[in-house]
Amino acid sequence: MIVIDEFPFNHVEGQGFKSFCAVMQPKFVTPSRMTVKRDVVKLYFSEMAKLKKELTVAGQRVSLTTDCWTSRQQISYLCLTAHWIDCNWCLKKRILSFVQIPNHKGDSIAKLIESCLQTWGIEKVYTITLDNASANDVAVGILKRRVNGWNGAVLDGDYMHVRCAAHIINLIVDSGLKEMHESICAIRNAIRYIRLSTARLEKFAMCVSKEKIEFKGKLILDCSIRWNSTYKMLHVALKCQKAFERYEEEDDKYIVYFQEDEGGKKKVGPLSTLDWNNARIFVNFLQSFYDVTLKFSATNSVSVNCFYNEICELHNQLNQLNESDDILLSKMVSNMKLKFDKYWGNPENINLLMFLAIVLDPRYKMGYVKFSLKFFYDAQTVTRVTLLIEQTLNRLYVVYGGGLKPKDNASDENAKFNAAGSSHQRRTFLSNFIKHQEEHSVLESCNEVEKYLGDENVSPLTPSFDILLWWKVNSTKYNILAMIARDVLAVCFFSSFRTSF
Repeated sequence: MIVIDEFPFNHVEGQGFKSFCAVMQPKFVTPSRMTVKRDVVKLYFSEMAKLKKELTVAGQRVSLTTDCWTSRQQISYLCLTAHWIDCNWCLKKRILSFVQIPNHKGDSIAKLIESCLQTWGIEKVYTITLDNASANDVAVGILKRRVNGWNGAVLDGDYMHVRCAAHIINLIVDSGLKEMHESICAIRNAIRYIRLSTARLEKFAMCVSKEKIEFKGKLILDCSIRWNSTYKMLHVALKCQKAFERYEEEDDKYIVYFQEDEGGKKKVGPLSTLDWNNARIFVNFLQSFYDVTLKFSATNSVSVNCFYNEICELHNQLNQLNESDDILLSKMVSNMKLKFDKYWGNPENINLLMFLAIVLDPRYKMGYVKFSLKFFYDAQTVTRVTLLIEQTLNRLYVVYGGGLKPKDNASDENAKFNAAGSSHQRRTFLSNFIKHQEEHSVLESCNEVEKYLGDENVSPLTPSFDILLWWKVNSTKYNILAMIARDVLAVCFFSSFRTSF
């Protein structure tokens, strides 16, 4: 109760709690606050030991997401979350650290993350997801060197840095809304006027009731620097369009409000039919971006294998709308497409793990990647990217399979045989057999990727397809591929706290 409901330790010494316990069980002796504190601390270290063992003993690599922000009290915080798939193929995530940070500089971020990793005994770091701040580039560079020094990075950490996709989507949409349209300002002003007093809110609620609008929520006033809040504001306002029109008729001061000066300028409004039509265009267009962000900001299920497909859908939509005859929409999309191309327009600039995740989805594999690339890029780019994906997958096989060359076990055996003197002659044949076995085993593992890509795909229309269950069932068939999939599918392209909706 104390931990779950976040009560203070002295709650157990309150008269209300003691009376409650006396009624429930008169023989129960209520503990003191010091006893509760000691038990909670003991529980914390016990759970920490269990988690530390799960993070380090199972052998999987850990993907991290982190974010920094400053509170209203001007206190800076850093949150570090670990994501991994356990031996039972269940996706797990745990907050490893939530601490104050002196500043948002790269070296400060790197030091705190390194300290946290050392505390938890984590050396095998697969990826770190952060937003696009330049300080984060510095932090990742430092952490990459540290993890490489621990021999915990994969492919020298070439793909360790994952840029937060939610932050990129924010930048893309913000570029389209940079020149805020007057229709959005008019709706914002109307909502601000109604929310200024309880009496106006009650009158608006009556208008909603009279118009028989099935809406029980509240009017939302957006934050101008958060596009998703602008989307929500417009979405709710459109539901209540008739209520706004009725309210204008019933409140004499409504029109006067828009005639007042605001910083020497007349307020935008009142709302017209054109404003509502424009708002409808904005909402329909932004719906796709909102759905993508909402879908992939959830980290309780695997999403990395679906993210590339959503990026392709957005890319296709921007290309089509860029040629729209609607001047308003065309201008907005043009600005967004420039920002989209900066981050995702060139596939060679995208973290290859995004492609590998779709390749390791048995519904798509390399076929979908080639098809989608051909749809957007020229033949030379498609060839370069697909070759790079295949080479990276083969490099991962080298790492996870222990190397294409036989391990040093055979040479170790030879050393033992040589030390054995006369027994060396009798065991030469056995040494050659061991070497042959290892080479054959490595050769089979190298063929796993060809076997996987050559096997028939699972139907993309399979209802409720569970990719983790599929890999769990087929982990014996694709032994090394399964180890790669377990780490790749745990990657999160969204940093935890900034993308909360």
